[in-house]
Amino acid sequence: MSFEGCWATLRDVPDEAVQIACTVCPRSETFPTADLRKKFDPETYIWHMVTTLTSSCRNREPYSGAVPCGAYTEQGKSAMAAIHARQAKANEEASRAALEREETARQREERARNAEIRVAERNGWKMFDAIPAGTKPKYRWQQSWEDEYPEDIIGFDGTRPIGRVFRFEPHVTNKDVWFWVLYGVEERRRKRPGQGFGWEASRLMAACRVEWCYKKMLQEERQEAKNKREA
Repeated sequence: MSFEGCWATLRDVPDEAVQIACTVCPRSETFPTADLRKKFDPETYIWHMVTTLTSSCRNREPYSGAVPCGAYTEQGKSAMAAIHARQAKANEEASRAALEREETARQREERARNAEIRVAERNGWKMFDAIPAGTKPKYRWQQSWEDEYPEDIIGFDGTRPIGRVFRFEPHVTNKDVWFWVLYGVEERRRKRPGQGFGWEASRLMAACRVEWCYKKMLQEERQEAKNKREA
């Protein structure tokens, strides 16, 4: 016997019935799959099941051999299709799980790097003068997102954005760290005080730092323009 799906098992058959036919004689029988699974172990190979069910076939003896030469079932094809679909799904899930593990590892490494920034005693922004106690923002600040969380605010001088203040993953840090970015320093011709970005221990101080840098940048530009006029 040779037919597609001979190495599939009865468990793999998705059809409600199994039809067994023969290429040598007009034999054709149909068996409910549920009944076959009661009679045979679900892990029984289809070829073995067909051999057992056709044990009385008159064509077996002339051809000699344990397997009826012409017996087959079309359910072998559907069983193999089910196997391939199951394997494809398993491969897809494995690939997706691998990507998720890679992304989780990447996020873990990123959090670790940011944790080092948060706890560093020295950083590139300590060069700035300390903001006097009691200082309050003078420019207009507003939430940059429609939702209130995560907190992410932008400061404006009129309609011109001057900087941004935000928290980075506050749920994974044990420190109140607010990052700030000074806007308007993208052009290389503009001189900026320090790095143009950094962090402070509160939203208030971060907003004040942005305003401090912004005003200092404007002062330096005005002074430079004045020097050129007087030259």
